Amino acid sequence: MDVKLMLIVNPRAGRGRHGPGPGPVVERLRRAFADHGLTVEVALTERPGHATELARAAGGDLVVAVGGDGTVHEVLQGLDLERQRLAVIPAGSGDDFAWHHGLGGGLEAAVARIAAGHERRVDIGVWEAGRFHNNLGFGFEAEVNRLSYHVRVVRGPALYFVALARALILLRRYEVDLTWDGGAFSGRLVTGSLLNGSRVGGAFRLCPAARTDDGRLDLVTVAAMGRLGILTALGPVLRGHEPRDKRIARATTTRLSLRAPTPIPVYMDGEYCGVHTSVEVRVLPGALRLL
Repeated sequence: MDVKLMLIVNPRAGRGRHGPGPGPVVERLRRAFADHGLTVEVALTERPGHATELARAAGGDLVVAVGGDGTVHEVLQGLDLERQRLAVIPAGSGDDFAWHHGLGGGLEAAVARIAAGHERRVDIGVWEAGRFHNNLGFGFEAEVNRLSYHVRVVRGPALYFVALARALILLRRYEVDLTWDGGAFSGRLVTGSLLNGSRVGGAFRLCPAARTDDGRLDLVTVAAMGRLGILTALGPVLRGHEPRDKRIARATTTRLSLRAPTPIPVYMDGEYCGVHTSVEVRVLPGALRLL
């Protein structure tokens, strides 16, 4: 495989999942790529948003994200979709992107997969604030995400359960107007999510049938309900079961338009995006070239 290869490594991802620090991991990666006749350029991220800057500056035709979903998300923002391909070596706590695409295994197995050079096309979503590979959520789900930044005692899926409990205490309902392919919703909403993949938060199977290569996004909306309703009705849905409560609806679409008279919180791929009164989302079918 004759490529110029850039590794963007998040040294903090996964709390040392592949070793005690970035140094030994980077050396293992260099040796593994060298075993396949590949020389790599390595850059360590130093701050939020740095992976985007590094990807944007990368001159090669292959960018490898070494980290979790947040690292993949940042790299995706800076990737030249026409010219560059993406590879991922998972090193996070949730790693939904890697899970969706069967990118598990150790470092050496990941390097062998990348060296093989088998490319596939996968969808991504896009809106005015950027691109997303997994999901864009608004309302309660985004509030859970915001609060998760303040949880320090646990990691992984347990983190989201702690944040969810806090968000329930602060529960709000949002007036929204939503339109999508062949459908619309107008009224009070607890939460909504557009999914490219079937899993979020490392554990929650919101849309088990969702695919990242079907040219569509899966939409889940939850109309206004109370705390008990969320716990009883939403719980089975998070585990991948069909919703039984009529206030929970699913659809597939290529686009979504959201209007809200008062700002509603929004997040994507685990990154909080602030509050918005207008959101326009669409899918880019097969836009990402993945190894």
